[in-house]
Amino acid sequence: MKHIWSVLCQKSSVDIESNLLSLFDCVEEVNFVVDKTNALKDDKLVIPIEFQLVSFWIIEDVDKDNVLEIKIELLDPHKKILNHFKNKFNIKKGILRFRNRTKIKGLPVTEEGRYTFRVKQKVRDGENYKVATELPLDIKIAYKLLDINKK
Repeated sequence: MKHIWSVLCQKSSVDIESNLLSLFDCVEEVNFVVDKTNALKDDKLVIPIEFQLVSFWIIEDVDKDNVLEIKIELLDPHKKILNHFKNKFNIKKGILRFRNRTKIKGLPVTEEGRYTFRVKQKVRDGENYKVATELPLDIKIAYKLLDINKK
């Protein structure tokens, strides 16, 4: 299988009649405010955000059943892996193309900067994965001292 494209978005929808895919609120950057007194106490903060990583693949050998195994890794600005997801898809003979949507709930961050979603594809008949694509996500953090006396 050959990877064609991947996109980060907040929502996606597939029309039941036409099978057309719509992507909503594509994500390139996330901005959020953190209470300075509690910021990154454990060197990691999980942003309560939901989004999807949507990918499009073409099948190169349509005369047989195929299997697509992917691993998605989230890397921080220093290339440290913070999280990973694995999926396996069985694709029937005769299918020309394939789309997959991976739902992601919560985004762990260690600091402000450019994070990377690395999409890897399992090498046929092997244990190793090869990188299909990398998607950048810029995280911007505004620190604010919250006034606990305000009501």
